[in-house]
Amino acid sequence: MSNGNYKSVEHRVIVNSTKERVSLAYFYNPRGDVLIKPAEPLVSEEHPAKYPAMTFDEYRLYIRKNGLHGKSQVESLVKSPSY
Repeated sequence: MSNGNYKSVEHRVIVNSTKERVSLAYFYNPRGDVLIKPAEPLVSEEHPAKYPAMTFDEYRLYIRKNGLHGKSQVESLVKSPSY
């Protein structure tokens, strides 16, 4: 959505062998018919959209067909104009 302007921080966990730790993961996804694309103010002639607009269902289908690509999963969308 940031058109590549904002990069997420890599999260790493350090194991503590003397103290127990509990972690909970929460995942939030939009409805399948929601169109996902770069925010309009971040797209211009000088800075075109780096990723194709697609619904969340289309994105999930793309991942199922093409597989996961680790940390570069989103980057695979840049290289492949067809999904």
